[in-house]
Amino acid sequence: MQPVYLNHLLVFVDRYTYRALSASGFLNEYFACSEERTTHDQATGMSWTGRYFYGRHTYFEFMNPDKTSWAPRDGLAFGIESEGGSATLARRLEQGTGRDVRRYIRNRRYQDQDIPWFWSVEMPRRDDARLISWVMEYDPGFLGSWAPHMPPRQSVSDQADITRSGFLTRYRAAIGDDLSGRLFRDITSVTVTLPPDEADLLEVELGIYGYVAADSRKGKVDPGEDSETGIEPMTSLERTKLRGPDLEIVVERIPPTDDRDGPGSYRDGPGSYRDGPGSYLDGPGSNRDGTGRNRGGSGQVGEVSSTGGIGGITAFTMETHPVSVTTTHTFGPACRLTVDRTGKAAWSFDCIAG
Repeated sequence: MQPVYLNHLLVFVDRYTYRALSASGFLNEYFACSEERTTHDQATGMSWTGRYFYGRHTYFEFMNPDKTSWAPRDGLAFGIESEGGSATLARRLEQGTGRDVRRYIRNRRYQDQDIPWFWSVEMPRRDDARLISWVMEYDPGFLGSWAPHMPPRQSVSDQADITRSGFLTRYRAAIGDDLSGRLFRDITSVTVTLPPDEADLLEVELGIYGYVAADSRKGKVDPGEDSETGIEPMTSLERTKLRGPDLEIVVERIPPTDDRDGPGSYRDGPGSYRDGPGSYLDGPGSNRDGTGRNRGGSGQVGEVSSTGGIGGITAFTMETHPVSVTTTHTFGPACRLTVDRTGKAAWSFDCIAG
């Protein structure tokens, strides 16, 4: 079985947090090679804008909620580096889950042409899912057609490189940025917080990718046990750790009382997210002006988000160059980055006290 690596993370924030991230000199001039990019796919009519931060093999992006044409939800994008591997993986997913799996080619616009960019393999999920995931297999002809004068050099007749590192080398070269002068290297772990049904589906999916469950427990975890992130985990959540070829994923389950149709659910009861007083839709302090998520800006930490509560990607850690002193950088009340002097860094969302 070909390894399924992490390709990148996609994180939605509200518009105020997005502006703070985009304006940060530390992030964009010191922490990582970065750019704000708008991507158009003429075949689907979709477009999206985000702030991208590029590492060696992996990257992460924060989405601009005002300039993205699809529903706000976080994403785990995996990558497979063997030609034809996505077709094999799609068959395995269908056999392992009994679901129809979508595989299609995504294009990217370059000099008024749509160039095949990557094959995408997607598991079906509900419209209100907090997290989506997909697997990417880069097209072997892309680097010979998109900014072909940039490194790594690859002619149209030499269509071989579909590695994540090769594509990120091209992306960094296209913006004239140098990885050697930046702190960020690669993403090492991700924490996702999901209702039980979504968590179950993700764990089945990860098992098919070759991830192995390393630990499972319930209740509050001693912060010392998460010393890599320095972030105190949320309480009363069942947590499962799964390890893949280059990444650890921690899956946290939202308690059943927060689920969709029971008492206190986010759908239609008092205080629900739909139309009642205090909902996010139209009232003062609402989140309607952004994505509906509660990651900074208007609204209070812990309010219900557009995807039905706190959920999605709630933290991720990275390998970085060592620094002389540990620092913490905040971008709104519910988004922070801690850079540890030992060569680790951690983002956290929706989990800042006070």
